[in-house]
Amino acid sequence: MRLLVASDFHASERTWRKFLNAIRSNVYRIDAALVAGDLTGKALVPVVADGSGGWTADLLGKSRHARTEEQLAALEREIADVGYYAARLSVAEHHALSSDPALVASRFRELMGSRLRSWLELAAERVGATGIPLYLMPGNDDDFSVDPVLADSTYAVNANEQVVDLGEGYELASLGWSSPTPWSTPRELPEEEFLDRTSDLLRQTKNPRRAVLMTHVPPHNSGLDTAPLLSPDLRPTLRAGEVMRGPVGSTGVRRAIETFEPVLGVHGHIHESPGERRIGRTLCVNAGSESNQGIFRGYLIDLGPDGVERAMRVEG
Repeated sequence: MRLLVASDFHASERTWRKFLNAIRSNVYRIDAALVAGDLTGKALVPVVADGSGGWTADLLGKSRHARTEEQLAALEREIADVGYYAARLSVAEHHALSSDPALVASRFRELMGSRLRSWLELAAERVGATGIPLYLMPGNDDDFSVDPVLADSTYAVNANEQVVDLGEGYELASLGWSSPTPWSTPRELPEEEFLDRTSDLLRQTKNPRRAVLMTHVPPHNSGLDTAPLLSPDLRPTLRAGEVMRGPVGSTGVRRAIETFEPVLGVHGHIHESPGERRIGRTLCVNAGSESNQGIFRGYLIDLGPDGVERAMRVEG
């Protein structure tokens, strides 16, 4: 059995389409695809009517202008490709949003759900007929409002907090939450509760040694969870002019892996720490993410009768 695993698409239209193309063409000859969370984006970009038939927007620190419908469509595609949401607004609507955080949150959730729904419809249209199953889950950055959207998919399966039969004697146990972060994101759990939930999932499997554990957050101090260490005001900590880095993964996930020894751990969350590491008998992988640059990153994992036979990084 060959798995294609990825994570942290963060609403990047270009990266999601590359992922679907990889499944549809099946150039990697996969049997199932897994996505370890963080499907949605983090920013709304106002595209404001300028009163003369044109539109303006600030994207990645640069002012952008569209004078025709073709230019406007191209600008919105560019915004979508980096994982942001374009919101067409009049000047009055822009002023209203600027002064009303609740209105911003409502518009953000609306656009978030709309894009995710279009992604899932595209997945069903383009790759549903392949027979290759797609198992995904929300991550810590994904608002709970996306859960009904995931449930409505006719093709992709929301595997969050479930045990799913992968075939060939293997099962998938998934948990899309994270341990606490400095940003108080929607899906966070204290470490002890994280350990309890992860352990409960693995106990539901027929044989934990033949389980694939998919958690959004990587195990603590695994080398897959190295990120800049932040000060109390959320700035990178410096020492001798260098950014200090350290482990920010979950101790609960690590303890569950050490206890149950699943055959494979699939993780994401820390974009800058791709790679593979062993914790005891468990191979753990983090594909990393450069979705905001339109780059698809993934891992191919071959599972044989005796466990993981090979792991190969892919990107494009």
